[in-house]
Amino acid sequence: MLVFGKKLRRSFSFSLLMLVVGYGVSAQSAPKVEGNIIISIANPSLAIEVEKSLTYLGRHPIRIRDVAAGERLVFADLQKSEVKRLFIVQLEGFLPGIDNEYRYNLTTSPVVAGYPFRSNAYAFDFAKSIIDSPGLESAATGRFLSENGIATPKQLMMWRSLTVVSEDKRKEIIIFYMEDLSAYNMSLKDIYDPITGKNTAAWTALQPALEQRANASYRLAQLDEKGKPLETSWQRVPLRLTP
Repeated sequence: MLVFGKKLRRSFSFSLLMLVVGYGVSAQSAPKVEGNIIISIANPSLAIEVEKSLTYLGRHPIRIRDVAAGERLVFADLQKSEVKRLFIVQLEGFLPGIDNEYRYNLTTSPVVAGYPFRSNAYAFDFAKSIIDSPGLESAATGRFLSENGIATPKQLMMWRSLTVVSEDKRKEIIIFYMEDLSAYNMSLKDIYDPITGKNTAAWTALQPALEQRANASYRLAQLDEKGKPLETSWQRVPLRLTP
Protein backbone atom coordinates (compact mmCIF):
# COMPACT_ATOMS: atom_id res chain seq x y z
CA MET A 1 0.00 0.00 0.00
CA LEU A 2 1.17 3.50 -0.77
CA VAL A 3 1.45 5.77 2.25
CA PHE A 4 0.97 9.50 1.79
CA GLY A 5 1.37 10.79 5.35
CA LYS A 6 -0.30 13.83 6.89
CA LYS A 7 -2.27 14.96 3.82
CA LEU A 8 -3.90 11.55 3.51
CA ARG A 9 -4.71 11.44 7.24
CA ARG A 10 -6.37 14.88 7.03
CA SER A 11 -8.35 13.74 3.99
CA PHE A 12 -9.45 10.61 5.86
CA SER A 13 -10.65 12.66 8.86
CA PHE A 14 -12.56 15.13 6.69
CA SER A 15 -13.98 12.27 4.64
CA LEU A 16 -15.41 10.71 7.78
CA LEU A 17 -16.91 14.09 8.73
CA MET A 18 -18.67 14.31 5.33
CA LEU A 19 -20.02 10.79 5.83
CA VAL A 20 -21.37 11.70 9.25
CA VAL A 21 -22.95 14.95 8.02
CA GLY A 22 -24.09 13.96 4.54
CA TYR A 23 -24.36 10.21 4.48
CA GLY A 24 -25.83 9.73 7.93
CA VAL A 25 -23.38 7.22 9.39
CA SER A 26 -21.31 7.25 12.55
CA ALA A 27 -17.54 7.31 12.39
CA GLN A 28 -17.58 3.82 13.90
CA SER A 29 -19.79 2.40 11.14
CA ALA A 30 -18.02 4.13 8.22
CA PRO A 31 -16.73 1.71 5.56
CA LYS A 32 -13.38 0.14 6.37
CA VAL A 33 -10.68 -1.02 3.99
CA GLU A 34 -8.88 -4.24 4.88
CA GLY A 35 -6.20 -4.97 2.30
CA ASN A 36 -8.06 -4.86 -0.99
CA ILE A 37 -11.51 -5.40 0.55
CA ILE A 38 -13.97 -2.63 1.45
CA ILE A 39 -16.42 -3.57 4.19
CA SER A 40 -19.53 -1.42 4.60
CA ILE A 41 -21.77 -2.37 7.51
CA ALA A 42 -24.80 -0.33 6.50
CA ASN A 43 -26.19 1.53 3.48
CA PRO A 44 -24.93 -0.59 1.81
CA SER A 45 -24.32 -3.71 3.85
CA LEU A 46 -21.79 -5.49 1.65
CA ALA A 47 -18.13 -6.19 0.91
CA ILE A 48 -16.26 -5.17 -2.23
CA GLU A 49 -13.11 -7.06 -3.14
CA VAL A 50 -10.95 -5.10 -5.59
CA GLU A 51 -8.38 -6.85 -7.79
CA LYS A 52 -4.91 -6.71 -6.28
CA SER A 53 -3.32 -4.87 -9.21
CA LEU A 54 -5.37 -1.85 -8.14
CA THR A 55 -3.70 -0.27 -5.11
CA TYR A 56 -5.73 1.47 -2.41
CA LEU A 57 -4.67 5.12 -2.31
CA GLY A 58 -7.08 6.44 0.30
CA ARG A 59 -10.40 8.23 0.59
CA HIS A 60 -11.58 11.79 0.19
CA PRO A 61 -14.81 13.69 0.85
CA ILE A 62 -17.23 14.92 -1.79
CA ARG A 63 -19.95 17.55 -1.66
CA ILE A 64 -22.26 18.03 -4.63
CA ARG A 65 -23.84 21.47 -5.14
CA ASP A 66 -24.91 21.75 -1.48
CA VAL A 67 -27.42 18.99 -2.22
CA ALA A 68 -25.54 15.76 -1.46
CA ALA A 69 -22.34 14.66 0.23
CA GLY A 70 -20.31 11.58 0.96
CA GLU A 71 -16.91 10.18 0.08
CA ARG A 72 -14.87 8.37 -2.53
CA LEU A 73 -12.55 5.43 -1.87
CA VAL A 74 -9.84 5.46 -4.52
CA PHE A 75 -7.80 2.60 -5.97
CA ALA A 76 -5.39 2.91 -8.90
CA ASP A 77 -3.17 0.97 -11.24
CA LEU A 78 -0.09 3.20 -11.37
CA GLN A 79 2.89 3.27 -13.69
CA LYS A 80 5.41 5.18 -11.60
CA SER A 81 3.29 8.21 -10.62
CA GLU A 82 0.89 8.10 -13.57
CA VAL A 83 -2.58 6.59 -13.57
CA LYS A 84 -3.30 3.76 -15.98
CA ARG A 85 -6.60 2.75 -14.38
CA LEU A 86 -8.78 4.12 -11.60
CA PHE A 87 -11.29 2.24 -9.47
CA ILE A 88 -13.53 4.42 -7.30
CA VAL A 89 -16.30 3.55 -4.89
CA GLN A 90 -18.55 6.56 -4.27
CA LEU A 91 -20.89 6.63 -1.27
CA GLU A 92 -23.33 9.50 -1.55
CA GLY A 93 -26.48 10.75 0.13
CA PHE A 94 -28.75 13.77 0.11
CA LEU A 95 -28.02 16.34 2.80
CA PRO A 96 -30.47 16.86 5.67
CA GLY A 97 -33.18 19.28 4.62
CA ILE A 98 -32.98 18.32 0.94
CA ASP A 99 -36.33 16.85 -0.06
CA ASN A 100 -35.24 14.42 -2.75
CA GLU A 101 -34.52 10.78 -3.50
CA TYR A 102 -32.71 8.67 -6.11
CA ARG A 103 -35.24 7.58 -8.71
CA TYR A 104 -33.42 4.98 -10.81
CA ASN A 105 -35.49 2.31 -12.50
CA LEU A 106 -33.93 -0.86 -11.10
CA THR A 107 -36.81 -3.26 -11.73
CA THR A 108 -34.96 -5.29 -14.38
CA SER A 109 -31.45 -4.85 -12.97
CA PRO A 110 -29.50 -7.94 -11.84
CA VAL A 111 -29.37 -8.42 -8.08
CA VAL A 112 -25.83 -8.85 -6.73
CA ALA A 113 -25.07 -9.26 -3.01
CA GLY A 114 -28.63 -8.25 -2.25
CA TYR A 115 -28.75 -5.06 -4.36
CA PRO A 116 -29.99 -4.42 -7.93
CA PHE A 117 -27.24 -2.79 -10.01
CA ARG A 118 -27.64 -0.86 -13.25
CA SER A 119 -24.62 -0.06 -15.41
CA ASN A 120 -23.50 2.08 -18.32
CA ALA A 121 -20.45 3.40 -20.15
CA TYR A 122 -19.30 7.01 -20.30
CA ALA A 123 -16.26 8.98 -21.39
CA PHE A 124 -15.24 12.46 -20.30
CA ASP A 125 -12.49 15.04 -20.19
CA PHE A 126 -11.14 14.70 -16.68
CA ALA A 127 -8.86 17.74 -16.89
CA LYS A 128 -11.65 19.95 -18.27
CA SER A 129 -14.17 18.79 -15.68
CA ILE A 130 -11.79 19.82 -12.87
CA ILE A 131 -11.63 23.35 -14.31
CA ASP A 132 -15.29 23.68 -15.33
CA SER A 133 -16.81 22.13 -12.19
CA PRO A 134 -14.35 22.66 -9.31
CA GLY A 135 -16.93 21.76 -6.68
CA LEU A 136 -17.94 18.37 -8.03
CA GLU A 137 -16.61 14.84 -7.55
CA SER A 138 -14.10 14.75 -10.40
CA ALA A 139 -12.40 17.90 -9.17
CA ALA A 140 -12.20 16.51 -5.63
CA THR A 141 -10.56 13.34 -6.96
CA GLY A 142 -8.20 15.37 -9.12
CA ARG A 143 -7.09 17.40 -6.10
CA PHE A 144 -6.69 14.26 -4.01
CA LEU A 145 -4.44 12.65 -6.61
CA SER A 146 -2.46 15.83 -7.27
CA GLU A 147 -1.83 16.44 -3.55
CA ASN A 148 -0.35 12.97 -3.36
CA GLY A 149 1.96 13.44 -6.36
CA ILE A 150 -0.06 11.41 -8.84
CA ALA A 151 -0.50 12.61 -12.41
CA THR A 152 -3.98 12.10 -13.85
CA PRO A 153 -4.95 11.29 -17.45
CA LYS A 154 -6.58 14.07 -19.45
CA GLN A 155 -9.45 11.97 -20.78
CA LEU A 156 -11.00 8.83 -19.34
CA MET A 157 -13.49 6.19 -20.36
CA MET A 158 -15.45 4.49 -17.63
CA TRP A 159 -17.87 1.76 -16.81
CA ARG A 160 -20.05 2.53 -13.81
CA SER A 161 -22.51 0.46 -11.81
CA LEU A 162 -24.83 1.92 -9.21
CA THR A 163 -27.67 1.14 -6.87
CA VAL A 164 -29.82 2.73 -4.19
CA VAL A 165 -28.82 1.42 -0.77
CA SER A 166 -31.34 2.80 1.74
CA GLU A 167 -35.06 2.21 2.17
CA ASP A 168 -35.80 5.92 1.94
CA LYS A 169 -33.92 6.05 -1.42
CA ARG A 170 -31.74 8.90 -0.18
CA LYS A 171 -28.40 7.04 -0.36
CA GLU A 172 -26.58 5.40 -3.26
CA ILE A 173 -23.33 3.68 -4.14
CA ILE A 174 -21.58 4.12 -7.49
CA ILE A 175 -18.69 1.92 -8.57
CA PHE A 176 -16.46 3.46 -11.24
CA TYR A 177 -13.86 1.66 -13.33
CA MET A 178 -11.84 4.08 -15.49
CA GLU A 179 -9.12 3.80 -18.11
CA ASP A 180 -6.94 6.35 -19.85
CA LEU A 181 -8.30 6.93 -23.36
CA SER A 182 -4.85 7.77 -24.71
CA ALA A 183 -3.73 4.20 -23.95
CA TYR A 184 -5.98 3.19 -26.86
CA ASN A 185 -4.79 6.07 -29.08
CA MET A 186 -8.23 7.61 -28.73
CA SER A 187 -9.73 10.89 -27.59
CA LEU A 188 -13.29 12.10 -27.01
CA LYS A 189 -13.72 12.93 -30.70
CA ASP A 190 -13.40 9.19 -31.34
CA ILE A 191 -16.06 8.46 -28.71
CA TYR A 192 -18.77 11.03 -29.41
CA ASP A 193 -19.59 12.48 -32.82
CA PRO A 194 -18.38 16.13 -32.76
CA ILE A 195 -21.55 17.31 -34.52
CA THR A 196 -24.36 15.17 -33.12
CA GLY A 197 -22.81 14.19 -29.80
CA LYS A 198 -24.01 10.63 -30.34
CA ASN A 199 -21.92 7.51 -29.73
CA THR A 200 -19.57 6.64 -32.55
CA ALA A 201 -19.39 3.13 -33.97
CA ALA A 202 -15.91 2.80 -32.48
CA TRP A 203 -17.23 3.61 -29.00
CA THR A 204 -20.11 1.18 -29.33
CA ALA A 205 -17.67 -1.54 -30.38
CA LEU A 206 -15.33 -0.79 -27.49
CA GLN A 207 -17.91 -0.95 -24.70
CA PRO A 208 -18.35 -4.74 -24.31
CA ALA A 209 -14.62 -5.27 -23.66
CA LEU A 210 -14.58 -2.29 -21.28
CA GLU A 211 -17.50 -3.80 -19.36
CA GLN A 212 -15.68 -7.14 -19.14
CA ARG A 213 -12.53 -5.53 -17.72
CA ALA A 214 -14.59 -3.42 -15.32
CA ASN A 215 -16.68 -6.28 -13.96
CA ALA A 216 -13.58 -8.49 -13.64
CA SER A 217 -11.87 -5.87 -11.48
CA TYR A 218 -14.05 -6.47 -8.42
CA ARG A 219 -16.66 -8.69 -6.85
CA LEU A 220 -19.32 -8.20 -4.18
CA ALA A 221 -20.45 -10.21 -1.18
CA GLN A 222 -23.07 -10.06 1.52
CA LEU A 223 -21.95 -9.84 5.14
CA ASP A 224 -22.46 -12.43 7.87
CA GLU A 225 -23.72 -11.66 11.37
CA LYS A 226 -20.19 -10.63 12.42
CA GLY A 227 -19.83 -8.14 9.58
CA LYS A 228 -17.45 -10.33 7.59
CA PRO A 229 -17.83 -11.27 3.90
CA LEU A 230 -20.02 -14.34 3.45
CA GLU A 231 -17.65 -16.48 1.40
CA THR A 232 -20.38 -18.35 -0.43
CA SER A 233 -21.99 -15.11 -1.65
CA TRP A 234 -19.16 -13.54 -3.69
CA GLN A 235 -20.51 -12.42 -7.08
CA ARG A 236 -19.57 -10.23 -10.00
CA VAL A 237 -22.06 -7.92 -11.66
CA PRO A 238 -23.33 -9.86 -14.71
CA LEU A 239 -22.30 -8.62 -18.14
CA ARG A 240 -24.93 -6.53 -19.87
CA LEU A 241 -23.36 -6.24 -23.32
CA THR A 242 -22.51 -8.93 -25.85
CA PRO A 243 -18.98 -8.83 -27.30
